[in-house]
Amino acid sequence: MSGPVLLARPRLHAVLDRDEPRLVVLSAPSGSGKTSLVRCWVAPRDPATVLWVTLETDHVARSNFWQAVLTSAGRHGILTPEAAAGLVGDVERSDDLAALVAGALEGRGPLVLVVDAHERLRDDTGAVDADLTRLVRLLPDLEVVVTTRTTTGIASPGRTLRGEVELLTATDLAFSVEETRELLARFGTPGAADHAERLHAATDGFPLAVRAGMLALARSGPDHDGIDWQSLVAEDLRVQLAEGSAYDFVLATCLPPYFDTDLAIELTGTSDVKEILADLEWNGFGRWIPFAPGRQVFQYVESLRAAVLVDAAGLPAAKQARTAQLVATWLHRNGNYEAAFEIAVGARQYSVAGRVYAALVASNPETITTGRFDRQLATVPRSALTQYPALALGRGLACHRNPALLGAAAEYFRIPAAWTGPRLPEMPPGEVVMGHTAKVASLRVLGRFDESARAAQQALAYFDTIPAGEQHHVADLGATLLRHLSYSLFQDAQVDAARGAAMRAITMSTRPESLNHTAVYAAGFNALDGRNTEARAALAHVDPGAWRPGQTTTYGNALGRIGQAALYLDEFELAASIAEYDGCPFAVASEFWPFVTWTLMHARLGLGRATTEAHRVEAALSRTPAPPGTADSLGSAAVRSALAILWLAAGNRTKAGPLLRLRTRYTGQLAPAVLLGRLLAGKASEALAALPQLETRPGHTTRSTAAALTLGAAAALRTDRPDTAAALLDRVLALVGPQGARAHLMYLPAADLAALRGLADDQGDDMLRGYLAGPVPECVTGGTLAAPLTPQEQAVIAAFAQNATRAGVAAALHVTENTVKTHLQRIYRKLGVNSREAVIEKAIELDLLAPR
Repeated sequence: MSGPVLLARPRLHAVLDRDEPRLVVLSAPSGSGKTSLVRCWVAPRDPATVLWVTLETDHVARSNFWQAVLTSAGRHGILTPEAAAGLVGDVERSDDLAALVAGALEGRGPLVLVVDAHERLRDDTGAVDADLTRLVRLLPDLEVVVTTRTTTGIASPGRTLRGEVELLTATDLAFSVEETRELLARFGTPGAADHAERLHAATDGFPLAVRAGMLALARSGPDHDGIDWQSLVAEDLRVQLAEGSAYDFVLATCLPPYFDTDLAIELTGTSDVKEILADLEWNGFGRWIPFAPGRQVFQYVESLRAAVLVDAAGLPAAKQARTAQLVATWLHRNGNYEAAFEIAVGARQYSVAGRVYAALVASNPETITTGRFDRQLATVPRSALTQYPALALGRGLACHRNPALLGAAAEYFRIPAAWTGPRLPEMPPGEVVMGHTAKVASLRVLGRFDESARAAQQALAYFDTIPAGEQHHVADLGATLLRHLSYSLFQDAQVDAARGAAMRAITMSTRPESLNHTAVYAAGFNALDGRNTEARAALAHVDPGAWRPGQTTTYGNALGRIGQAALYLDEFELAASIAEYDGCPFAVASEFWPFVTWTLMHARLGLGRATTEAHRVEAALSRTPAPPGTADSLGSAAVRSALAILWLAAGNRTKAGPLLRLRTRYTGQLAPAVLLGRLLAGKASEALAALPQLETRPGHTTRSTAAALTLGAAAALRTDRPDTAAALLDRVLALVGPQGARAHLMYLPAADLAALRGLADDQGDDMLRGYLAGPVPECVTGGTLAAPLTPQEQAVIAAFAQNATRAGVAAALHVTENTVKTHLQRIYRKLGVNSREAVIEKAIELDLLAPR
């Protein structure tokens, strides 16, 4: 048979054509002709004005739905592909999805958004309905048409009564007698129109049943009175297909939610695809739906596809595996990552699943911080996770995000951590690169930073073996790999190697957004290392226009924010340094916590909040689980050194002492705190003598070395060795330059800083004078700390906090009042105070009242 596939239905088109309401819902069972009606209605429109989104899988998440809308906008030319890809990533971060989409579509002219198979939203239906309702209000030129098999709150009686929504039900969609007669007359066999009334009565005008009945009439003209069409239609269609070669074709092509002719040829091996699809569409078994400008894909009616999928599950395993591999690869190539991943995992095609995951991570590095694939990853068996470590990393991160599964996360991270290389010799470079990335990142999450750094060096060695002509195939994935490698190297204090890997990643970044993600790593490393000129140069590579809306506050820009915060510290713009983290979720819980915390500690030290900040960080480090990134690493050692400095600034040597004896592979980070402790104890000669050994400790950065040398210069002046002090300061300038790291000037008591400035004046050294200048806040007292309190004296202070009189304290401690008086005189002298109130205030500041 030939002729047009769809019957134009003017009475229903008129409803869809109305200016108001601009939200229309077609709610009816499968086979009611919802999609066919809408497809026929949009057919005359410019394809660039129609956004068609078909939901192919159940339990579509709200974020995935809006990502599909934006992807469709990119395919249809409503948005540029680059803009659409950027907005897809923004969905995970946006608090107002309707506003995000409205902003993207505003000014694009009259548009129609078709949401086909809306019922597949399931749990997120209410949220998406609210978004759609608001989107229509935000965009006056937008009409939304929804097709669904179920009832939906978006078409509640209240909304339909108020005229906010037009609802078309199965009754509205049913063919009238006249429409049934027209259908038979135009597409049926001669004389078929005579059966219109009988067929309509038998089917109640149910469109799919009418079409099936029309075919039955064409075959034998039977009397269909009494048949329950709606319950038998799927089986009837399957039986009809089985009578010819069409059934084998549908059986071979039913797995994908939609397909094009090329995929159909691959799946069936037949060259008559177009003719077969035309016949299937004409007979009501499926329809062509918009997919991209100038391109359509074929989609079976769901009732037929569901029926045939049952039969497909009985095919030989090898045939099912081949079909799944072809389908998943095609969907992956066409941007439907969720369906590709689900089909690949369902058919145990884990190599394809691994490629899908790797491609998504490369195109959007923040994929690893979202739950986009959590549901599918949960079904991957351990044997496959071992073979494809990127999937194990994804599964571990999924558990890590779920408090109920947090304990299981480490088991999954240990799988890629134990990866020793590809088990399959034919594994392509992209998958091997992803395997290395998964191993390096997993070791880091597990807190095994030294092993992660060694794995990073091995990954770099592998990367160098990829022929130059093939490296462009893994360009963005390679840049992602190099970023992960660089961070692991930095956390192992291999700072120059980290900077080199980051710069190499910059040269491999093929897109402005990828360049931004990479440049901020170089900026963060250089700023934390104290190389501020290089940090500012790296930030100059960042294109503000290439960030997606809201992306500057996310994980992808964490090191950019950290780097800028460190630069502000060196300019003593302390409030601005803290403000860098406003609205940044990574500042609270991410692997960058140590470096975020290090900058905050210094800013609050300069603002006079040393005691409060020390208590905050001490409490965070004592929690279970500890903050991320606090296992032994460069960042962890830097935080503990800064904590010791906070306690010293607060006058609490008791708290600082254990931190200075911390066992770590990165003891160089503790050197500034050790020197400050000795200076404040009046041991300047001892501090200067210790400097050479402290300088050579492992784990130094340029910044920590400059801080140690500066404190050494202060010790040299205290011991009347100005030449030594000048030489040490010359080394500082040689290391960091006049515009480099100098936040450590806050460690110096005011008298020591003044002495260093006097030295610069005496020598006429303008460069040194400029380096030491600036609004350095006075954070640390220059006096020698008093001797520690005895346990008896601490007990007296604690008793004074509970008792107002000397007699009350004596009674509480079971001693005489004279004994209390003697202790109190010693306490006054040691704390430098002269009243009971001052004792209590100082005790609180020094944390002397905490339970021991």
